[in-house]
Amino acid sequence: MSRPNRFPLAVLAVLALATILLHAQQPALDAPKEDYVRAHTTNTKLRIPMRDGKRLFTAVYVPKDAAAGPYPFLMDRTPYNVGPYGEDQYASLGPSEEFEKSGYIFVYQDVRGRWMSEGDYIEMRRT
Repeated sequence: MSRPNRFPLAVLAVLALATILLHAQQPALDAPKEDYVRAHTTNTKLRIPMRDGKRLFTAVYVPKDAAAGPYPFLMDRTPYNVGPYGEDQYASLGPSEEFEKSGYIFVYQDVRGRWMSEGDYIEMRRT
């Protein structure tokens, strides 16, 4: 009698275990980036009033050594969302990690009528 070949089953088991271990470590890989932003910036959430009285939700991330400035700033107004919205929540900043470490002020704002901003959202305005 011949024994069944267990090699393919062993390979599948090893691949499944490796996949589980890689996904289990993923939050640990992301945590230092959020920790860097939390350690090096001050996060302020504001509602900026417009001329018509509507307020736009704005998140501002300023380097903690702001007295060493002046710093350039990058502003992003978006209809998508600038979350996370909690006061103690921090987002990843800039188009790349190099911007986080280069001393920029980051300003993110929800456009009128979207997410946490007041007003009516109109995709295209006629002039």
